[in-house]
Amino acid sequence: MSGPPADHRSEGASTVRVLHVDDDPAYLDLTATYLERIDEAFEVTSETDVDAALDALETGPIDCVVSDYEMRETDGLTLLQRVRDRGIEVPFVLFTGKGSEEIASEAISAGATDYIQKRGRNDQYEVLANRVRNAVDRHRSRVALAESEERLSRFIDQSPLGTIEYDDAFRIVRVNPAAEEILGYAESELLGGTWLPFVPEPERRHVAALERDLLSNRGGFQSVNENVRSDGERIRCAWHNQVVTDADGAVIGVFSQFEDVTEATARKREIERTNAVLSTALDALPVGMLVEDADRRVLQVNERLYELFDVEGDPETAAGRDCEALAAELSASFADPEAFVERIEAVIEGRRPVDGERIALANGGTLILTYRPIDLPDGEGHLWAYRRARSTD
Repeated sequence: MSGPPADHRSEGASTVRVLHVDDDPAYLDLTATYLERIDEAFEVTSETDVDAALDALETGPIDCVVSDYEMRETDGLTLLQRVRDRGIEVPFVLFTGKGSEEIASEAISAGATDYIQKRGRNDQYEVLANRVRNAVDRHRSRVALAESEERLSRFIDQSPLGTIEYDDAFRIVRVNPAAEEILGYAESELLGGTWLPFVPEPERRHVAALERDLLSNRGGFQSVNENVRSDGERIRCAWHNQVVTDADGAVIGVFSQFEDVTEATARKREIERTNAVLSTALDALPVGMLVEDADRRVLQVNERLYELFDVEGDPETAAGRDCEALAAELSASFADPEAFVERIEAVIEGRRPVDGERIALANGGTLILTYRPIDLPDGEGHLWAYRRARSTD
């Protein structure tokens, strides 16, 4: 659109800027006076010259054009065509003394917003003000909706998440570039169809149930499904669905955003397997083991440690405990509790390996301490091992 349009989001959005074009200066003045008196939001710019009117449209914000039909140099429909040729789409109202159904029909067919015949009475300005206000309000609403849809469109196109838009029959009406990349299908291959191409047979009953829940607005908003790419590769995707409803609450569409979590799922399973193996290995060891992170929080302990220190409870629930508090609790088992805690702090600060250090127990026995500083993915850590001293030690 050439020329600056009126910005409906600006502080002056309540103002209605009207450009009135008529070759009768006296009538222009009268119309401006009445319109601004009827509605204080109106600001009327009057022009007798068509070229000047076009300049006004291209240099300042105008919300509506009101034009006479018959003027000395041109007519209102010609002006309308010149306005539209410049890409200016503001409402255009013909306000003319020449009235006929033929002219009215021609005006509407040419793209005029409204047609009002001058009647020579003051109430005609009430009618004109009302028609202009309604035309501007409708236009502003359409512009705001178009801008909102444009922002949504750009967000969807630029989103790193795959996005598929469905209509109220759950037919695909849009597929963004991220979805094309994840699924391996071009948008043109999926438009008008359903989710069947990328949902494998074993998952279809589950997805069909989700579809029914979504269309009835009863849920189905999140799910993790196995999907199949266009090349046959199986992947797992996390889906987040948003139902769109009309003013009456009826579902008119669904937006489904998703991401490929295949690698994340595989990593999680591998970690779970590794943890299970480590847990089994720790529990099988004849020594008490404790692993803590850089924040002195328990990562893992085994049953043997609890047995050595006569601690009640399940070692699996110890994760996250404060190791300083735990050391203070365990210190009661030693002949010199305070020295035990101080030694632990010194070892932590020094971060040097300790092998075969003997610590006297309150009951007369002895424990052998082994310590190793370790490097964890998220920082430093500490590994402690305790065992009862044997007569051969």
